Amino acid sequence: MEDSAAPSPGLTRNLSLDVASAVGIGIGVAMVGALLPTIARRAGLDALGLAVLAATPFVANLLGVFAGWFGPRTSRQVGRIRAAGLISLLGLVLVPHPLMMIAVALSFWLSVSFTVPFQMRLQGTIYPRSTWGRYIGAVGMARAAAVGLSALLGGALADRMGGPQAIALGALIGAGAAVAASRIRAPELATTPAYSVAGSLRALTSRPALRRVALAQGFWGGGLIAAMPLYAFVQVDRLHLSLGEVGLIGALGGVATTTSYMAWGALSDRRGAHLPLRLGGLLGVVSLIAYALAPAASVLWLAAILGGLANAAVDIGIQRSIRDHTTLEARAPAMAGWNAVTGLRGMAAPLVAGTLLGSGLVDAAGGLLLCALVSAAGAVLYFRLPAGQPDRVAAEGRPGPVSLPEPAQGITRGTAIGSVPS
Repeated sequence: MEDSAAPSPGLTRNLSLDVASAVGIGIGVAMVGALLPTIARRAGLDALGLAVLAATPFVANLLGVFAGWFGPRTSRQVGRIRAAGLISLLGLVLVPHPLMMIAVALSFWLSVSFTVPFQMRLQGTIYPRSTWGRYIGAVGMARAAAVGLSALLGGALADRMGGPQAIALGALIGAGAAVAASRIRAPELATTPAYSVAGSLRALTSRPALRRVALAQGFWGGGLIAAMPLYAFVQVDRLHLSLGEVGLIGALGGVATTTSYMAWGALSDRRGAHLPLRLGGLLGVVSLIAYALAPAASVLWLAAILGGLANAAVDIGIQRSIRDHTTLEARAPAMAGWNAVTGLRGMAAPLVAGTLLGSGLVDAAGGLLLCALVSAAGAVLYFRLPAGQPDRVAAEGRPGPVSLPEPAQGITRGTAIGSVPS
């Protein structure tokens, strides 16, 4: 089966439900990604502990390779799994301990990682091929807007009612929105077939173009991921920011991501995946350098905006690359394979950075500059990607005729993939 060429029945209804579920996930990302590291640092979590916390989405990515066996097979299951992952964040109120922070973060990211592969296949069915990018851009914008707004409001609430309580409140609201995915209807795609771990990796690595993108993303995203445990040291130890100020930084990044999603999608419609990847790669490197040298919170505002633009660009570029070089049937296993490959890198990168910082070999600024150097290598590889149109894959898996470029979806800094950092 190839992507839908015409609008599916109930298109507007399905889009509304997809957007609502994306908003729920965006709220969770803000709670776990923007607020939890600062809360954990204030609770006494050291550099290695913050590195473990930063690695949780990538542990989830790695385990997501088993989505073909244990993941959702229907939209109803997608909504339920996402809601369950958000509700698990209530554990912070019951047991406000650093180990619980790591456990609930992993639970949330698992709920995302296990649902993204099926979601990609579902979206290929419910949205028409000719305007697929616009719909995916709308979903991405909704998710990014939820991340930014939730980070801002969540930070302000956390200063007044306590960090765990603010996260719990956000989790309940997010769960109510995320469950909307269970009502998406796609009669021609009632379920998705099972696929193995080997099949997932094969679906990704069998395409040379995807291998090149994965290599570039390995360096670029690796540098950004390694930087994640270092941000809290700049925010808390160097600049002594409040949770409200941290929330503002997250909000600015969210606004930049939100407002640029459609523009990056339109650019990929005209120029393919390579240009968003190249421009996003450069912006991400500059963002890291700004964070490393920031003497005041205002510089972090700039870094957040640049990082938000980079997130949306690379998100679109990666998802576009996967879409252009796989059939609809291969998309879910290819996405699971991507998550597994990037998950291995994501697990290691923050642990290396946290170990270097904890051992005193580098300070936060030095560590961030090293991360920028690694990401710069990935940006160079993005510039080496072919600029031509993609070799679309025919339904039977053989190289097919080139078609018009069709854009993509995705979520996070050095991330992606629907909502999981990559």
